[in-house]
Amino acid sequence: MNPEERIDNADSLDDLGTPRQEASRIARATGLMGGLTVTSRILGLIRDIAQAAILGTGMAADAFTLGFIIPNTLRRLFGESTTSAAFVPTYVETLGKDNKKEAFLLGSRILSLVGVVLLVTVIIGMIASPLIVKIFAPGFSEIPGKTELTTGLLRLLFPYILFVGCAAILGGILNAHRHFLAPASASILFNISALAGILLLSRWLFPQQPVWGYSIGVLFGGLLQLLIQIPALRKKDFSFKLDFNWKNSKVRKIGILAFPALVGLLAAEVNIIVDKMIASMLEPGSVAALAYGNRIMQFPQGVFAISLATALLPTLSRQTAKGKLDDAGKTLGRATLALAALMIPATLCMIFLARPVVQVLLARGAFTAESTLLTSSALIYYSAGLLFYGAVKITVPVFYAMKDTKTPVKIAISCMGLNIILNIVFTLFFIRTGFAEPLAGLALATSVSAVVNFFLLRIALRRKIGAVVQSSTTAWLSMIPAGILSFVLLLAASPWVITTSSASTFHGILAILAISIAAISLFLAVFALAGGKGARSVFALAFRRGRIRKS
Repeated sequence: MNPEERIDNADSLDDLGTPRQEASRIARATGLMGGLTVTSRILGLIRDIAQAAILGTGMAADAFTLGFIIPNTLRRLFGESTTSAAFVPTYVETLGKDNKKEAFLLGSRILSLVGVVLLVTVIIGMIASPLIVKIFAPGFSEIPGKTELTTGLLRLLFPYILFVGCAAILGGILNAHRHFLAPASASILFNISALAGILLLSRWLFPQQPVWGYSIGVLFGGLLQLLIQIPALRKKDFSFKLDFNWKNSKVRKIGILAFPALVGLLAAEVNIIVDKMIASMLEPGSVAALAYGNRIMQFPQGVFAISLATALLPTLSRQTAKGKLDDAGKTLGRATLALAALMIPATLCMIFLARPVVQVLLARGAFTAESTLLTSSALIYYSAGLLFYGAVKITVPVFYAMKDTKTPVKIAISCMGLNIILNIVFTLFFIRTGFAEPLAGLALATSVSAVVNFFLLRIALRRKIGAVVQSSTTAWLSMIPAGILSFVLLLAASPWVITTSSASTFHGILAILAISIAAISLFLAVFALAGGKGARSVFALAFRRGRIRKS
């Protein structure tokens, strides 16, 4: 029996095992999802490479970026926020306290509600697409045909919200029944479909405007994310029936739980949209370059920070539920130390090697030297906040574990306002001084806002549970010499890497990998040797999913 089948056999809460047994299940599930996530991210990177080669950072790339980000934002708001923050906990509670039939009924009601809301949103969005583009991309009107192209793509892509929003609910049901394979595989199918669209469909049907073939592939990929989960649901005996009893107490409960998370996620999405609005008024190609830079930056974040947050949450939930706040503080402190040990050298690598990374990944076809300059500028300043993006991700679950959803939302809204102000300040500064490309101001604003978000969360946590976020001072101090040595290595090696990457893509990739591995290994070695027991103990956190050994 494979790991997925063993995980999937549990259909109710009656099989709840000991903490050790549950930790083992969580580890297997995390390993399964982790492998699929890495596969998906690699395919996503290939998709970005293909998009850059065919669309570059020209008019079509800007139009697609804006045309896709609006429905994708609405999908995250009405699909994923409802699922992760509210639907799954309530569904699992119903499954345990009532029975499978009642849980399936709740699933049908929520799916009916989300489906209707998203269908209405799609219809309104398709009708209002010209107005939406004028509002969110005022700078596009200065280039003939750009507003019209964006409007057409936006209309084509709006149904994506309906497909993926409903897929999020189906995935939540499957995860509640401990089935992880189909939901985790959905993003792989999406990337394959998008690749088929830009590499095949655009060449066969839209050789003059390949962006249309790409967009059709993306839309079909959204549909596949929904369809792949239906067979797995049928095996669970789930049968969808339209049910509009939305006044049901459990449906209302989901709405109450989802609202704070919706507001918090909305604040983050507003930041992204405002970034794109300002970028649309900068140099042509800035919208697409900003998106490329952000996508590359997210790769180490997804591999390290999200994996760590996934492994950390079960432990924090158990500790806070049992009132062991001191243990929770130690766990969070150790997790933050482990995150820093990974993300600080990753940040240094991203900053020093930004240009060769963009060069070897994207610089081909329509992706020009100017595109490389814009994207690498965005990547450098996005990467400055790598540690703090991850630190926020592992801190917020502590509040959720204590059933406090309001504090993170209030802080997120405050940081949204700060980000908007900094967008303007940093962009104008770079325009007037020429210190960096103007779009770098938008990336820097995002990084600074993440820093402020992190410190406000930690201050709020200290006030809530006291000074219990503990970790080794010696280990933290050891990062200073570790960081200096890695900095010197990258400073000395980066000119060679840049030259090698310009001469040969293959040799450039090898050079980037070699220097990155050397810099990260050097940092971790000095950290482990100089940081003592506190530093060495954090390595256990990366390998022991679901449980933390007491120090």
